[in-house]
Amino acid sequence: MKQEQLFKADDPDMKIMPGTTSLESYIVHCVKKEAVDQVVNVTKPMIDSYIRDTYGTLPKRIEIKTEKETKVIEGVAHHKFETVLKLVNANVPVFLSGPAGSGKNVICKQVSEALNMEFYFSNAITQEYKLTGFIDANGRFHETQFYKAFTNGGLFMLDEIDASTPEVLVILNAAIANGYFDFPTGKVTAHEDFRICAAGNTFGSGADITYTGRYQLDASSLDRFAIVEIDYDEAIETAIACGNTELVKFVRDFREACNKQHLKFIVSYRAIERLHKLENVFAHAEAIKIVLLKGLEHHDARIVYDNLKTEDSAYTKGFKQALSEMGREVA
Repeated sequence: MKQEQLFKADDPDMKIMPGTTSLESYIVHCVKKEAVDQVVNVTKPMIDSYIRDTYGTLPKRIEIKTEKETKVIEGVAHHKFETVLKLVNANVPVFLSGPAGSGKNVICKQVSEALNMEFYFSNAITQEYKLTGFIDANGRFHETQFYKAFTNGGLFMLDEIDASTPEVLVILNAAIANGYFDFPTGKVTAHEDFRICAAGNTFGSGADITYTGRYQLDASSLDRFAIVEIDYDEAIETAIACGNTELVKFVRDFREACNKQHLKFIVSYRAIERLHKLENVFAHAEAIKIVLLKGLEHHDARIVYDNLKTEDSAYTKGFKQALSEMGREVA
């Protein structure tokens, strides 16, 4: 094989420049290509930042392929949305574990819509009949959300699974593993489109100082599910704040300062939503006292302030003013 053919085979986009050897042309071509890659790597984050600051969070386009159809959806979605979607589409039970207000319910609802499935929901189940249904004194069977999803198809979400009693979960485990269930009306085989997601604030390890009243899930229950950790998503936060990146940065900084000091304090999407609503009603200091500092001891609030990274933010200044008004002067 000639030298020109050898280089062209290695990179078909290469062109031999007049007055140069093929080797020289190949070197120049590689240098240009590497320079372009470096420029893209440097400028892309800057362009992304400019677009986000100027236009807010743009909708994300996701293509979903199932056995029945190919569907394209657009919107703001959690960065773990596609992972959960693929697991549900593959008929793998999913356990979403994450802090309060991190969007676990919304993810499940979006997944059901993306797959054209009915969405069924139940909070923590503490009594068996709330899962299985029951027959009353008149012989009438009272269906549950689980029964409807199991028999008709759809995505059933069990929220706060770690607050459900272990006895109920044993029954649920059997239904997931066997593909059939013995309801009060008789044995039923699961619909081919039955899917299940569960959500909890812990990893099934039991109650802690933040989430009390949680049960420890046994190995059998955890083995039934693929566990996906859900945390707060910056794109969703920016959308909630209507593109106010300064507000989002402050709340994320506030949350990080709490975590750094091991303060068990929840700062969820709701905090961003409420601050955004109130900043045109109250001064920043008053809004921060109402939304962020409720239930936080003055001493702990001062520690959080001292660990903030953003010093010149209007929200940081409002935080400082709030502490002063609460009797904790900040130097």
